[in-house]
Amino acid sequence: MQNPLRLPFAVALAGCVAGSLAGCHQHKPTPSIDELSAALQRSAEQTIPAPSLASEQIVLPARPGQADAQAAEVLEAASAAGGVAIRSLNPQGQLSILATIPQNNADAFKALLRHEKPPMESPSPSTLLIEVLIEKPLPSPSP
Repeated sequence: MQNPLRLPFAVALAGCVAGSLAGCHQHKPTPSIDELSAALQRSAEQTIPAPSLASEQIVLPARPGQADAQAAEVLEAASAAGGVAIRSLNPQGQLSILATIPQNNADAFKALLRHEKPPMESPSPSTLLIEVLIEKPLPSPSP
């Protein structure tokens, strides 16, 4: 789970750095607000990943040539746990499955991902949003 204070902290830190740099280099002309804003925007886009919509993230190692089969297993596990799931590609090109799972069956959903057979409960009205990422397989070493 990502820290919700990461973005405000990064913006505040960037503001402090920009203020310090502007104060230290008084012999040079002060950059315009537009230049500073553009520089901060570029910096923020490069160093801060987009926040996840999910309350939890699970990363599964990819089995070579099995990404579609793994995604199907995650979709089936979500359904078996009384939830629903959709699959897509995230901006990094990873296969991402976003699942809405009844809160009382979240542990059972995770157990299904580990190929265990947990007991299921009747779905509760409260749900968790869980993102399952399937990592890209590492390239095979050249012979």
